[in-house]
Amino acid sequence: MPTLVNLRFKQVVDDTVCHCCRYGEDDVSHVFRFCPTAIEIWKMLDLSWVNNSMIQSFWDWLTWIFKRSTHKQCRLFCCGMWLLWGSRNKLMHERKIELGKELSMKVLRYLVEIDGLTERRNTLNRVRSANQRD
Repeated sequence: MPTLVNLRFKQVVDDTVCHCCRYGEDDVSHVFRFCPTAIEIWKMLDLSWVNNSMIQSFWDWLTWIFKRSTHKQCRLFCCGMWLLWGSRNKLMHERKIELGKELSMKVLRYLVEIDGLTERRNTLNRVRSANQRD
């Protein structure tokens, strides 16, 4: 992933400090685990347990989460990660700040929208199926 740490390794940037909190180095673990915005979004989504692991490897941490999560928790977590990454990019490229509370509300609204679309599709399929039988 094009984090600042990875971009420094490729000699694209010099500064690797997280633009959001100006505290940690911008690597995948910081972006998704240790940045205050990440901590806040996981707390707001009732997923604060994802940071209870001492696992250092990002991929091992993801595996640990998916093994312990319900389907609903996996959806929240994946959507949260997606919006965290998007928020990070907005901050870096557009200078727009989104707080963890805002991001968590976006996650919930997005999943409600997806569920509504799924229900609508299922309803349409039932209607089509019933019409074909008639």
